[in-house]
Amino acid sequence: MEPIRTLECVTDMGLEPDVGLADYYPLAYRRLVGTLRVMGVPGADATEVAQEAFVRLIPRWDKVRAYESPDGWLRTVAWRIWLNRRRSERRTFALDDLPEPVATEGLGAAERLSLRAALADLPDGHREVVVLHYLHDLPVARIATELGVAEGTVKSRLSRARSALAAALTLEVDDV
Repeated sequence: MEPIRTLECVTDMGLEPDVGLADYYPLAYRRLVGTLRVMGVPGADATEVAQEAFVRLIPRWDKVRAYESPDGWLRTVAWRIWLNRRRSERRTFALDDLPEPVATEGLGAAERLSLRAALADLPDGHREVVVLHYLHDLPVARIATELGVAEGTVKSRLSRARSALAAALTLEVDDV
């Protein structure tokens, strides 16, 4: 039996042609759950939403695997599932539900708490573009495509999110 592939199955132009869903799933699932957690989806909900996104992927795998970014398709589907679930349940979030931000190494407990609070205070759309831009290193055009919004909207949300984070964390922002 062939071992499960890891990052080698992903190229700049999508997936290698021979990658099956069984090879893609383990790593993509972890990435998706991590992204959802950083976007503010509580742990148990993030795993459920990710599972539902993969259930929707199964019948579409042959088409989606050929996309430039199957991960982008999954993120979009998962985020929409979460938003629809949230709208229907009219949920409110507690600060404790937010995951630990990824880039917190070297920060003290008080600084991590401040960062978590600042992320929690961002509107969903602003938090979403911050995560996609800084965590996934996606360019503005790609984020706009994934979210189905104009590039100017992404730039505006990024700018406002940076300003809000800077003010909350008392940092200076060079927003060009």
